[in-house]
Amino acid sequence: MLAPFFCLFLLNRTVERIPTELARIIKDKIRSEGPMTFRNFMSSALFHETHGFYTQAPAIGSSVGPFDTSAKFTSFAFGVAQAITQAANCLGGSIRVLEIGGGTGQLGMGIISFLSVPHEYMVLETSPGLRAQQAKGGLNVLETLKGLEPTSTVVFANEVLDALPVHRVMGLANDQVCELFVDLDEDGELCEQLGDLSTPKLRQRLQDEHIHLGRGQIAELCLEISSFFQELERIVKPGYIIFVDYGDKASNIYSYRHRNGTLRSYYQQQQIHDPFFAIGQQDMTADVDFTAVISVAVSLGLEVAGWTTQREWLTNVGIQNYVGTGKDVGARQQEVNLLTGEASLGSAFDVLMFKTHGLPDGPGLHPVT
Repeated sequence: MLAPFFCLFLLNRTVERIPTELARIIKDKIRSEGPMTFRNFMSSALFHETHGFYTQAPAIGSSVGPFDTSAKFTSFAFGVAQAITQAANCLGGSIRVLEIGGGTGQLGMGIISFLSVPHEYMVLETSPGLRAQQAKGGLNVLETLKGLEPTSTVVFANEVLDALPVHRVMGLANDQVCELFVDLDEDGELCEQLGDLSTPKLRQRLQDEHIHLGRGQIAELCLEISSFFQELERIVKPGYIIFVDYGDKASNIYSYRHRNGTLRSYYQQQQIHDPFFAIGQQDMTADVDFTAVISVAVSLGLEVAGWTTQREWLTNVGIQNYVGTGKDVGARQQEVNLLTGEASLGSAFDVLMFKTHGLPDGPGLHPVT
């Protein structure tokens, strides 16, 4: 391993960290086993069986929650339901709808209420706390996709890919790359330390996407995409897979304007620049490398069904029909404007869709006539 010569996030740390039980557990693990990859740290911070951020059923989208999300708006559920209906018309007959990462269950319940034809609706959720909330709302909740049979399916995932754990790497001189590991400094505080790559897959990803990191440039690489898509491809026969998330093509994400990477954390509606600030109580996310996502999906036999902005997608599926008439028409229009506005959520998120062979392009790529 490379000789460590500095710890990131400690040089200019002025905000006092919140001591949490998960922070203590991670520190003890590092003391006994040595530095861990950032990927393993992020996985623990978000999905630890007891103290992980998502395990504890965060108040997603609430005024005290970690961040804002389209899923809390009823009009978003209406738009997704229209997309599902259009996809079902292409597939013919009744279908299975699989929502991944159902959050509080509010979105799934809203979608079901707006479906003109009832479909089998399932939610895949890793968090025990969130599963309990979803089940309380009457949703059919799954902990795993194992045992689920292939059938006509529409998969929908809102802000799921950005929560997949990532490795952190840094460019060195002569086009070399090292990895950032989570370690303890001389005071016993968590920091990031340089070391050799934990797996050759990281270098391969950079080479496959023709990415050259500048000296000192940091980047996040997600290797979880492959196993994630393998399970989806197995059960979607035929069908569509629809992702709403924030990201970009590799050449933009790994350009030098993102020289510090895209990793960010959220704690009580505030962006936090220290991933070790409140471990287990703050969310962590990184921009999605859509180039890698497309490459993996296509390698498994899926086809790209479309890629557009949330603004265009919701507009095309007919979200404006949600406004209707009545005393609350103004509030409904304001909500739709927030979801489709160029200076708001409409431009913050992209919609990336995949399909099985032989199906028309995904719903929402063209205006409904």
